[in-house]
Amino acid sequence: MNFPLELTAQINSHNGNFTRMFTLNRGLTVLLGPNGSGKTHILRGLKNSLNQHMNGKHVRFLSAGRMGMLEQFRSDFDGHRGGSPMYDEATYGSKGDAARRHRMETLNGDFQTLAERADILIKIQERLRKLFKRDVLIDWDGGNLKISFSRLDIEAKPYSSGREASGLMQLVGILAALYDDDVGALLLDEPEVSLHPQLQAFLLNEILRVSGHPAAGANKKIVIIATHSTEMLQIQRPEDLLSLVFCYDLMTDPVQIPADAGELKNKKVQSLIARLGQEHKLSLFSKRPLLVEGPSDVIICSALASKLDMHLEAAGSQLLPVIGKGQMPAVAKLLRLLGKTPVALADADGFADGVDLASSYLIDNPDADKHASSLGFPSAQQMSGAIFADFCKLVDSRWGEVSASAEVHPYWVNRNADEETQAKRRAAFCTLFTCTDNELTQLATDSAWASIKHRLVALLDLLEQCGLFVLRRGSIESYYLNSDRFTSIGKPSAAVSEIDALTPFTADDVSSAYFDVVRCIRYASNAEAICEADALRDLLLSVVAPAHARFKSGDSSPNFNLLARSILGERSKLFSLAIKGEKLVVSIESKILSVQGFPVEIGKDDDVLKCINSALATNA
Repeated sequence: MNFPLELTAQINSHNGNFTRMFTLNRGLTVLLGPNGSGKTHILRGLKNSLNQHMNGKHVRFLSAGRMGMLEQFRSDFDGHRGGSPMYDEATYGSKGDAARRHRMETLNGDFQTLAERADILIKIQERLRKLFKRDVLIDWDGGNLKISFSRLDIEAKPYSSGREASGLMQLVGILAALYDDDVGALLLDEPEVSLHPQLQAFLLNEILRVSGHPAAGANKKIVIIATHSTEMLQIQRPEDLLSLVFCYDLMTDPVQIPADAGELKNKKVQSLIARLGQEHKLSLFSKRPLLVEGPSDVIICSALASKLDMHLEAAGSQLLPVIGKGQMPAVAKLLRLLGKTPVALADADGFADGVDLASSYLIDNPDADKHASSLGFPSAQQMSGAIFADFCKLVDSRWGEVSASAEVHPYWVNRNADEETQAKRRAAFCTLFTCTDNELTQLATDSAWASIKHRLVALLDLLEQCGLFVLRRGSIESYYLNSDRFTSIGKPSAAVSEIDALTPFTADDVSSAYFDVVRCIRYASNAEAICEADALRDLLLSVVAPAHARFKSGDSSPNFNLLARSILGERSKLFSLAIKGEKLVVSIESKILSVQGFPVEIGKDDDVLKCINSALATNA
């Protein structure tokens, strides 16, 4: 039997027992997903399902903490070593452990393999000698397995494996498992642990060499890895996406692309995959990738997210530059197929030139259709088409009314001679959003320009609810506070100059200037702002409320800090309570919490909750 293989993972989790279905399309399968998405549970759950395909070979599972037992020799693990680990005492079990080596989930099992299998040891020694100028030595000391290394590039004595770099130790152990022809399936949790990028790339090549169906012989084995590293992904053709499994939450089914997905035959998707860069691979690890139009947009969006304390990456997003507006619909469709929710930030011409991009966010969208229906349209797509058609008709027939304002826009100034109609529509669109409603009303006696703007706003607002944000003023350069808004060459350099110039501006100033961009970043980050005051508030109330009750009753003799300690224990050390005049004064004793408003002063007749909320600037 060969691929595809249908497997059922039996998951035993803290939320109960359940099954998950998988299809292995080739020898290497990669699980991708954030921490806590269930990848390790799935790897374990696949062990039993794989046994039936092994033809007597073993299923080997290596945990992400596979170095764990060795840390007692490599670190001051209990704080009693005076900072001097027991490097030279590192051992890897006894000869009796060899029979269990394939069941061990740590590197001990793989170093036992090196002691058992001289042929595997030779394969690894040759690679260490030629690539890393190292040699690995196997020895038994009083019945205990000891591993030593020696350097070949200098004259030096062998040294205990306890002193070797953890990355090299990880590599040797994983290679031993890969080269072991008694293993028919290898489940690797985070193979990249401790390995620098070049070592990860080397390891991936070795994995690809042995991955295959065990029935094919020649040490072929099924390899399933769970990784957070782009270096462990090799995506050169659309078919390579079939080996990826996307995990988002243990309680929901993982997502795999069906082998017959028509998107894989899309020429634009094939072109994108052929030139996948680091940013594209990083987006495969995110839930809500943010598509932008180029390097300048990435530079500005990253700077704004940092300036405004919006945590794009931590919230599961990732900036993804897509060169060419024509690519955006195809990329967004592909990402949805991977179980992701793509957000897009498009220049104004992404809408002014046609509705293809808008349609890619509105098609098969029941919520959008419902909203459009409430506005009197049969569907969201028909709403988009009707408003766009009326906009184009107005521009084409009444350009003279808006030309005075539109012809100073970069879209018109930088136009190509053969794109006049397109330039008119682009410049007119942006003029609608740079002029006030009063100014637009004065352009024509029938208020046609103000009317079409209101209709466009309704459509653009609907698109934003669906995840598509259009830069209503033009391109990212149209929002610059300092750099040249008309720049058409050297855009990344201008973007760098712009973010340097943003430093003296307040967060409110930046939010106001870049309002369209900020709205998009906030949507993509999809996370509440970090506010340590919110986390502190309940603790503060738990000690201040009873202290204030005593203070209000006229009892000023108690030591309120002792009272706080009886309530919160050690956590009470965060606060200091004292009576000063007619006020209960609460101070904070931490230098690392970013909380304003202390000390808090509360009078006898004050409302404790209101005082604390006011001081901490929280609405809770």
